[in-house]
Amino acid sequence: MSAAPRRQRGIALLVALLTVALAAILIAGLLDRGELALARTRNALRTEQAQAYAQGLESYAAQILMKDYSDDSAVDTNTDIWALPLPPQQVPGGIISGTARDLNGCFNLNNLSRASTGNQAWFDVFARLLKVQGVAPDVADAVREWLDDESGADSNDTYYLSLPVPYRRGRHTFAHVSELRLVRGVTSEVYAQLAPYVCALPPGTKINVNTASVPVLQSLGEISKAQAENLWQNGKAHWSGTFQQEWQQKDIRIDPRLGQNHLGTASSYFLARGDITLDGIAFTFYSLIERRTGPDGGIRVLERSRGSDDALVAAVVPEQGSAAAR
Repeated sequence: MSAAPRRQRGIALLVALLTVALAAILIAGLLDRGELALARTRNALRTEQAQAYAQGLESYAAQILMKDYSDDSAVDTNTDIWALPLPPQQVPGGIISGTARDLNGCFNLNNLSRASTGNQAWFDVFARLLKVQGVAPDVADAVREWLDDESGADSNDTYYLSLPVPYRRGRHTFAHVSELRLVRGVTSEVYAQLAPYVCALPPGTKINVNTASVPVLQSLGEISKAQAENLWQNGKAHWSGTFQQEWQQKDIRIDPRLGQNHLGTASSYFLARGDITLDGIAFTFYSLIERRTGPDGGIRVLERSRGSDDALVAAVVPEQGSAAAR
């Protein structure tokens, strides 16, 4: 047999092998694309399903808040029904649970704006909170400068414009507490120290002394940690409208400028959190809810967001003993 036919058979075999290999690659590629498309479709469906569950949890929170208001409109505490977490519930495809947090128990950063009454009194409260948390006092001035909208581009913008990624200061109220990270002097460590105790609400909101944490209570005047813990009552404080007189009898010295326009026992703003797990995929949703009183009373959702924030998670965890949860 001549060498030419043998070479031809070898070439034919090589072509056949290459054809089989190319077909295998194409089939593998098609299968991979199919699996990827399937995963994308599943994730899209699970996201829509999670959003539907989140809306249900939000409606549930609204109903609980209105029921609590009908039961007692004068006092809100951490023992009210809105503060009870919704335990994990089995639902088609996964598990859902929910918690709520009273934001009137935090220091409202927007109270430092010029639109808020008692601006200087609020500034001093914030300065004391910084001291309690071991944060440099310069941060208070930086936050107030960030909110200042009276001037245009000036020396206050120099720091921000000199950053590797330059930007201008806000000159408006905070829309979300995470914006605090943009302010001069607020490092990741500083943010972690402050985030559990501050919030971003419309200017002029009061602090609810029943739901305020130990550091926030300390910031209200010349109040020691031991005194604040006594007022906090292990998270079960239930002060009435005469709390200032009661505190005075206990020799609790609050800032004399803080009156009925600054402190109270009722709340209007709540942060509802929904935790949803579907097919092993975790989703976290937040709803900022305003509970309005008077003739225009009812529930209004001011903001919705998605994604967990470790600092906000820490804020939901109650303090144990005399130590604040971080």
